[in-house]
Amino acid sequence: MTPPNVLLLAIDSLRADAVFGPEVATPNIDRYASRGAAFRHCVSTTTSTTPSFSSILTGCYPPKHGVRGLQGYRLSSSLTTMAEVFAAGGYRTHAEVTGPLLPQTGILRGFEDARHRQGYKVPFFEWRDEVVDRMHSYVDPWFMLLHIWEVHRPYRAPPDFTKRWDKAGYQAAVRATDEWLQPVYDACGDNTIIVITGDHGEDYPDTAFQQKLIRLARKSRKTLRLKSWLPALDQRFQSLSVGHGFALHEHLVRVPLIISGPRVSPATIEQQVRHVDLFPTLCDLCDLEVPNGIDGRSLRPLMEGGTLPEEPAYMEAVGVKLEGNRIAGARTADWKLLRVGTAKPALYRLNGGGSPDEKRNLYGRYPEVARPLETFIAQVEESTVVDEEAPLSEEDEATIEQHLRDLGYL
Repeated sequence: MTPPNVLLLAIDSLRADAVFGPEVATPNIDRYASRGAAFRHCVSTTTSTTPSFSSILTGCYPPKHGVRGLQGYRLSSSLTTMAEVFAAGGYRTHAEVTGPLLPQTGILRGFEDARHRQGYKVPFFEWRDEVVDRMHSYVDPWFMLLHIWEVHRPYRAPPDFTKRWDKAGYQAAVRATDEWLQPVYDACGDNTIIVITGDHGEDYPDTAFQQKLIRLARKSRKTLRLKSWLPALDQRFQSLSVGHGFALHEHLVRVPLIISGPRVSPATIEQQVRHVDLFPTLCDLCDLEVPNGIDGRSLRPLMEGGTLPEEPAYMEAVGVKLEGNRIAGARTADWKLLRVGTAKPALYRLNGGGSPDEKRNLYGRYPEVARPLETFIAQVEESTVVDEEAPLSEEDEATIEQHLRDLGYL
């Protein structure tokens, strides 16, 4: 039997409710969700692109793979990547990526054909025709990572391509992306497992007016230097951040995960799953050996109507806006615990996928819930892999920094 090809499509900043909610029409994605396994409660590992992909491609949490931010880190050479496993299994491996996923980060290790394209000041889907042409030339079996940027801020959806930052702009970008991806799907052929996910979610103002207020608050912080003489107001204004990377809110960590194609039967899975589970799941579906020591597990039992024990998800927020104040978190279907440095943790009730309450801190009220989540965070943070690899060179650091400036992160 011919091994299935694999397309891993990562739509940057794609929220779960943009696909599974009622407000945005995504008929193409919906078709694959109805044909395959639709995981409605998938949790991304971080809310920043580079560390999120590092977890997807290694099946490991950040303390183990070593990428704790957008700059200053390289993927640990001690780990085996998804591309390396597929290449060892006889697959031709291809990567078409953009944004901060530069080769200097080590994240493209194992791809024999890796192309990084510019993510800013380019036409909508300008990459598509060339990529589709290359896909038609792929030799079976192939594994392809396709990372696209069209749902990332600023939102520039057709027909007018005007830059938008509000909810309507985001939803228009999602709708257009769903439509414009059709030739990519067509190029896959019938013997291809198609995976659709987002690397993290997105935070946006509901209206253009709210966006103006946020810009005013941001300008006030910088001009008036509120941090030095009105820290409380500065912190309040800082909390108005939009985009991603700065927090672990539900709309930032919940992403769609759809796996469709050969060897996959239709199923809707409500149980919480994690991005670190994707690597071992694809290995399982493609009869490849899973590396030892990863943090994820195969989701195939859930896809086939079986069960798996509930496991918490570890999360990090490491965005530039946090100025080094990393947020660590643990999530179950019912609870989320967040910790920033030595400050008192916050515990929020998520209500098993219902309406989450992320405003009331219940840490003091439910210590029996908080303790095991704190223990889980500590265990993950202690799982660091020693890596003897030399740090990033000054040249590599400068390349990454300039690229992040061009993308608007710095």
